Amino acid sequence: MVPLPIALLSIFYGVVAALAAAMAWKIALGRLHQPIAWALVWLFCSGGAALGLAQLKPWGRKLAIWTSWLLILSTLAISGLLVVARRPGLGLAVTFSTACYYLMIRYLKRPGVIAWFGEEKPTRVGQV
Repeated sequence: MVPLPIALLSIFYGVVAALAAAMAWKIALGRLHQPIAWALVWLFCSGGAALGLAQLKPWGRKLAIWTSWLLILSTLAISGLLVVARRPGLGLAVTFSTACYYLMIRYLKRPGVIAWFGEEKPTRVGQV
């Protein structure tokens, strides 16, 4: 059985994958004029994280951590664009939203969560 926090994270990454798929579809139809590579990267990273987390696979946890870092970087880039567009208040609000992604990373690195995925946290030499 999947623990509730992991299930909620999996749903979050599933929603991100659905949004990326919708963007890729609009690009493929010609309604949106952007490079399709970014949409496909988001689709595969977030889709893989959603599936890996739901199956409690170690690679899913690592992929979810990397996807969260990508979300942080893209959110900060959007914040920078808002500041350049003379909307610093909105840019600051968007910057604060990166705390949510960082909390996800911290949660996925907890020893108890790592144990759910069947991974052993390495111990230091001399520690019991």
